[in-house]
Amino acid sequence: MAPQSAYDLRFIFRRYILIVVDILLILAALFVYIRFFHPSALSSYHSFMDNLLWVVMLLVLWFFYSYLFDLYKLANVDRTRTTIRNTILTAVLTGLTYIFIPYVSPTLPFSRLPAFALIGAMVILVLTWRLCYALFFMHPILNKKALVIGAGYAGREIVRTLLHDPAIYHKTAYRIYGYIDDDAVKTGKIYDEVKVLGDTGTLVKFATRLGVNELILAIPDKEDISPALYTALMQCEQQGIQISSATEIYEEQTGRVMIKKKGDVYYVTDPFSIVHKEKLYLAINRLINITCALLAGIVCVIVLPFVWLANMLLCRGPLFYAQERVGEQNKPFRIIKFRTMIVDAEKHTGPKFADRDDARVTPVGKVLRKTRLDELPQCWNVLRGDINLIGPRPERAYFVEELSKQIPFFTLRSAVKPGLTGWAQVKHHYANNFDDTLIKLQYDLYYIKHRSLLLDLVIIVKTIGVMIKFKGT
Repeated sequence: MAPQSAYDLRFIFRRYILIVVDILLILAALFVYIRFFHPSALSSYHSFMDNLLWVVMLLVLWFFYSYLFDLYKLANVDRTRTTIRNTILTAVLTGLTYIFIPYVSPTLPFSRLPAFALIGAMVILVLTWRLCYALFFMHPILNKKALVIGAGYAGREIVRTLLHDPAIYHKTAYRIYGYIDDDAVKTGKIYDEVKVLGDTGTLVKFATRLGVNELILAIPDKEDISPALYTALMQCEQQGIQISSATEIYEEQTGRVMIKKKGDVYYVTDPFSIVHKEKLYLAINRLINITCALLAGIVCVIVLPFVWLANMLLCRGPLFYAQERVGEQNKPFRIIKFRTMIVDAEKHTGPKFADRDDARVTPVGKVLRKTRLDELPQCWNVLRGDINLIGPRPERAYFVEELSKQIPFFTLRSAVKPGLTGWAQVKHHYANNFDDTLIKLQYDLYYIKHRSLLLDLVIIVKTIGVMIKFKGT
């Protein structure tokens, strides 16, 4: 990503003022802690160097944790939930680490409880400021001026997303002046209220004349970038103009992978960087899966007699339901759940998507689905290694085959282990038709591409929220 121009007021306001105010509020929190809960720290016994070390160490820890949680990633700043979560995590971990480090932080008072006043002050001050900051930038001020390179599907999709999705427009405040495309037939045409200004030869001229801050590169296949376009992009970058990928911006703003439709078939816009497998992540992930599965097994044993009794009274039939699903690398396995539908639910209809208000779901099944408790027996599948705690939901072979006819990349979901819950489940409502399935697939591919321990934690927290609010399906 190119360096920002020194005169980009939007960048200065959105980044440096954020950092400066954060620092001032963190130091204010430190002063509150010392002044009211540890006054002896301000005595002459402590030298100027002691006080300086206290300040430096606190800031070092803050920026260390803020880096881990992307606290200064501007794409996240305007996302309220992300801001709250990342700010609290950063403040809590910074405070906990700081108050237990000797010599370069104020000594703990005799009572340990007041030490946590530092954490509370940091959370309250910084979070209040950041929420006000996010609210301020929800409005389309200090527009970011941009040109889109490429007027094909990716270019038009990023324009539609940035300009015609109200939620995203008010967060990013893009002002897109036009497209640059080497297809002479497109020159002068207007797509989604944005005009194709010219070809590669005019890029530097338009970028300079219009004073753009960013070039959005909407050419997914990097091999299609001609030498002339590459040279023009480098000239713009040397002038301090930022160069960004359209697919990356789309993913940051929507949480989905961009797809395109050609005829009656769908394709991934940028299919070459979907699957990432880090050995350290996989090892830690497996350890977490085993631990959580054992805990879920205990809950399952506790819940089991109540589910059995409810079934006996309201909807007699088997307690458990086993069904073959497609797992990692398209290997079949049998998934185990508490039964939530009537016996032989598909006897007369054959395989079909379950509806939100499916008449086949039993009264007990409705409660189990709303609370996601029907998934508990799958702790056995997790222990066996059939599925993970987090991942794309495993699909039936029939639906995989049918959907793959229209969506060739549907089988990409099987590049990783399926999961009990996933990004698609917490971001989108229940899929009972093709369009919903396509959207959930975009979310699944986003997870496969960006999966990490932090994203897994976000999904777990969101899933708990779904269970508590009875929003399961």
